[in-house]
Amino acid sequence: MSFFKSKNTISANTAEPVITVSAETLATISGRVKFESQIVEYAADPASNQIALVTRANTQDYSHRSKKGLVLVFDKNIKSGTYPVTDTGFPFEDAYYFETGTIPGFTTSFTFKPKSGTFTVEAIEASPEKLHYQIGFDFKGVDERNRELKIAGKSTYIVFLQPQ
Repeated sequence: MSFFKSKNTISANTAEPVITVSAETLATISGRVKFESQIVEYAADPASNQIALVTRANTQDYSHRSKKGLVLVFDKNIKSGTYPVTDTGFPFEDAYYFETGTIPGFTTSFTFKPKSGTFTVEAIEASPEKLHYQIGFDFKGVDERNRELKIAGKSTYIVFLQPQ
């Protein structure tokens, strides 16, 4: 799954770093049990400074059809600050909470995009060797069927980019 609009790929002559992610997300979602991260994915767009940090929970679900997650796509040089989701300067290219569900033989997903609320970013480090962010969020998310969820929590992301 690509989180970026760019179709550029990495040159065969480019030495890619070894990436290690240390991260945690804790959140409350209305009508759900506590959200605790189990898997965090990092992706970078080779054609821009955009990165994606994807946190997933319920990953040990036996059916593999009841996952939950938070997706954040933003410029790795994001500035610290508090950002209302309705602000024209909202720095996230994409931000949403998702859930998968199942009907026997079919898996679907629901995406809850922020309609109101804020994200608070503490950009601790953005160097070629390390990315470190603390991101708080408190928003009302709405899906395609106009259902609403209140999503609030905090994520800490540390991404180490080590030369080969």
